[in-house]
Amino acid sequence: MLRRVFITGANSGIGFELAKQYISRGDDVALFDLHFNEQTKQSLSELADDYQYIEYFATHICDNEALQTQVNNAIAAIGKPDLAIFSCSTNEQLSKENSIACQHFATLITPQLSMNGHLAITSPLIDATKFTPEPNALILAKKLRKKFKPNNIKISLICASKTSKAITNPANTAKQILRSLDKQKLMVILGLQSKLTYIMSRYLPNWIMGSVMDHLIKQQLIRTTR
Repeated sequence: MLRRVFITGANSGIGFELAKQYISRGDDVALFDLHFNEQTKQSLSELADDYQYIEYFATHICDNEALQTQVNNAIAAIGKPDLAIFSCSTNEQLSKENSIACQHFATLITPQLSMNGHLAITSPLIDATKFTPEPNALILAKKLRKKFKPNNIKISLICASKTSKAITNPANTAKQILRSLDKQKLMVILGLQSKLTYIMSRYLPNWIMGSVMDHLIKQQLIRTTR
């Protein structure tokens, strides 16, 4: 089944590799980043068939007004997304700006997702050895999951350490993310930062992983209020 996919951070890194994966299998894609160089455009265009829509939208993700305009342009070009992925560049992954950008993107894109749509957002790990995701990302994922549950929109959280092997090999990471999102996993754990959580995210059903996410949020809130 062909889909319409929106991807941020698509000029390089994991975002670029995700774009390659979805284009290669025939999906229509709208790509967002601060800018796109000609090498990126040429590499991605060579993967597409004549009937595919591959559209590029240069914008600062933190600029809410500009992002809204480009999201509207993307919808006009290829239609409402079935899947939207917020993929941050690795050198920005731990920044406060990236967290703000993630919330902006989620706020703008979720009302535009088609029925039974899917939103995936990334979160860095504060403590990779104990599997400690960024608290705001966990809370945002939970809020969005509750808000859009009546529309059957799935919300997935992609977690990885900046120094993990998964991040340093973006091509393999993109394949792992794609497989997990195809299965509509609530949590996509990249690498073996927490072996138990990694195994749980791969094999347990979403209704159990939902409880795991709620537990993680509770633990994060306890830590931040101490």
